[in-house]
Amino acid sequence: MNPEPKRHDCPYPGMRPFELSESHLFFGRDGQSDELIERLGRTRFVTIIGTSGSGKSSLLRAGLLPALMGGMMGESGSNWRIAILRPGNDPIGHLAGALCQESFLDTDRNFELAIVNAALRRGSRGLVEVVQQRSARADENLLIVVDQFEELFHFRAASEKGSAQEEAAGFVKLLLEAANQPEIPIYVALVLRSDFIGDCSVFWGLPEAINNGLFSIPRMTRDQLREAIFGPLTVSGGSITPQTVNRLLNDVGDNSDQLPILQHALMRTWQSWRASGGPAVDLEHYKAIGTMSESLSQHADEAYNELSDEDQRIAERLFKALTERAADNRDISRPTTIDQLCAIAEATPNEVATVIETFRREDRSFLMPPPGVTLGPDTLIDISHESLIRNWSRLRGWVEEESRSARIYKRLAETATYYQAGQAGLWQGPDLEVALRWREQTKLNETWARRYHPEFATARTFLEESVRAQDARAQDARLLESARHRRRGIKISWLTALLIVFLASLTVLGLIIVYKRL
Repeated sequence: MNPEPKRHDCPYPGMRPFELSESHLFFGRDGQSDELIERLGRTRFVTIIGTSGSGKSSLLRAGLLPALMGGMMGESGSNWRIAILRPGNDPIGHLAGALCQESFLDTDRNFELAIVNAALRRGSRGLVEVVQQRSARADENLLIVVDQFEELFHFRAASEKGSAQEEAAGFVKLLLEAANQPEIPIYVALVLRSDFIGDCSVFWGLPEAINNGLFSIPRMTRDQLREAIFGPLTVSGGSITPQTVNRLLNDVGDNSDQLPILQHALMRTWQSWRASGGPAVDLEHYKAIGTMSESLSQHADEAYNELSDEDQRIAERLFKALTERAADNRDISRPTTIDQLCAIAEATPNEVATVIETFRREDRSFLMPPPGVTLGPDTLIDISHESLIRNWSRLRGWVEEESRSARIYKRLAETATYYQAGQAGLWQGPDLEVALRWREQTKLNETWARRYHPEFATARTFLEESVRAQDARAQDARLLESARHRRRGIKISWLTALLIVFLASLTVLGLIIVYKRL
């Protein structure tokens, strides 16, 4: 008989990556941290690439970082400071914020932030100078971790700032210069989705740096996946039946995108097991959460159903704003600031925050940043993992609606621009009917519209003119029809009169004939 397991906190992170503090729960990647350390020590600039859901961020945070702090990089020692950031909508600003965290600078953060931000923007050696002037210890190593580096390409392409391209280039130069200079030990680690590797060519020197320290994360084998299932549960004092492990492994298959789905299913299965009080995690607990095929969708629906009707409306607009259909027809996340979400959802910051908090709760982690991070107008909100887009049925429907709505608006805006230039006519018939139904359903919102095409005012004017032209045509048609009715009425009146005269004449003629015969 198995002993009663210890009911510790859940050993599986769900949708979010493993953190440094969870390295004792990180299994299945043996030897890969050593390879990363070798590349980092040799080049000072390492890039972890892999597909979405392949475990890049977890390997860096729970694999590489604890290995560095454990002194695994030989002569570099174990004295490390770590600055972790995502480029988001302000890459240099976020780098300054990461450097000014308490874990890096031993001075007042509020005082330092503006100074560091300005220093980073002065030139390519800004990062080096900041570290030289403000590092607390001379023998300290600094590792700059840029997670989800692909956000830099989104920022460069979509930011409304006129200097977005210059800032993105400046951010890359800061990283390259810091890693290349021999004066102080600064290291850089990027986490990049493999489908964005070609975009790196827009930055001078970046492809070469990536190539020198490239680490392509390997696909996990069945044995490694087994270890990732067994290990955390064993550490936490629990156990799992062999048939449950085999069912999980079979459901994962060889699809690397299933790794975050697996972690989420494990978290939910563990919660189901803990609530049941059974001796070991079993198939009944796994089936109770909908298995890997339905677990994520059901869990997200639970969060959605906790909201009021008005908050559900806001949630729909929020998630539509946080997703988009790419040119290659892939559904991807689209990080958006809270002030933009408020404008798109036509809601107050408190209303939007209520929805965000519901979906980023510790046991859900559907939205980022994680719980505990203070939300402000410029806070970038993002879906924690794109697996949510592909596996939450409700969200898939919203993405389809958003894609269809965006197509209608972009076509409307483009036609309006051509019309303004005298190269197109106003809409009528089915085109106009579709546009009017769309306007009624979506309730045109300028902040939303500008995400897809800047000519919102032109599009709105074009649609209004199309409606007025259609109304004028309808009025003309009614007047024409009325005139036709009048003419038809006159004709009928004349014909009726003639018929009466004719009948009267026949009557008189008949009377005359009868009279003569008498």
